[in-house]
Amino acid sequence: MDQLFTKPQPPLPFQKPSTVTLSVIAPTYNESENIEALIEALSASLQGIDYEILISDDNSPDHTWALAEQLSKHDKRIRVLRRNGNRGVGPAVVDGFSYAQGEIVACIDADLQHDPCILPKMLKGLEAGSEIVVGSRYVDGGGTLNWNWRRRFTSWAATKMAEWLVGLKVRDPMSGYFMLRREDFLRVRPLLRADGFKILLEIAARLRPERVCEVPYTFRTRQAGKSKLSSKVILAYLVQLWRLGIVERLQPTDLSLPPSQQPAHQAEDRRHAA
Repeated sequence: MDQLFTKPQPPLPFQKPSTVTLSVIAPTYNESENIEALIEALSASLQGIDYEILISDDNSPDHTWALAEQLSKHDKRIRVLRRNGNRGVGPAVVDGFSYAQGEIVACIDADLQHDPCILPKMLKGLEAGSEIVVGSRYVDGGGTLNWNWRRRFTSWAATKMAEWLVGLKVRDPMSGYFMLRREDFLRVRPLLRADGFKILLEIAARLRPERVCEVPYTFRTRQAGKSKLSSKVILAYLVQLWRLGIVERLQPTDLSLPPSQQPAHQAEDRRHAA
């Protein structure tokens, strides 16, 4: 089991060569009640695909990481990254993508609200030429289960703000279920602010993909554990939108430049993402 500790630490070894086709990263915190069912569902959905499952855990008090490690003893395609610093979903995804061994990386929630069955369709979308593939609630065939009007309105408003402020042509930019090539992730990784609420929004705003594929799915009800949504998380999202949509669009980044020659505000981003 790999571990990350608080800074200072050497850079993540994200230049390892790819050894599998697809790495599915699940950021976790106190998901011990869901982790076994998640891995079973992923394994069933990914039959015939060369894959690995990477559990990127924030040193969960309920020992999610320990349970995943036990499962990995019976399946070498399961890997565990136990993180002891810089906690949060965004940093967990960034570290997971960095440690991944796949040519393609995917992010999925561990709470079983994302349907693993669409992963093969998402992979086909990427192989057909898309730069990012999003598991989407808001295209034909997608939807949500058991949401009241208040949650539906909140999600709609957050999605529209991302569309208007950041300018992304994605129907579901709030999705936490997405896939891209690892080489594209590594290209924008030094620019990412991993403390943002939605890491897809952060990656897409940096990558500015020309081809995006959205695969419909129904967002399901959490079966166990507690939701991580809070007023603090909502505030972080609003700050992220302001930064990506207003501040940094005034100072566009040329990804062809090395980090040392990029605008000064990007150096600050790298410190937050490290």
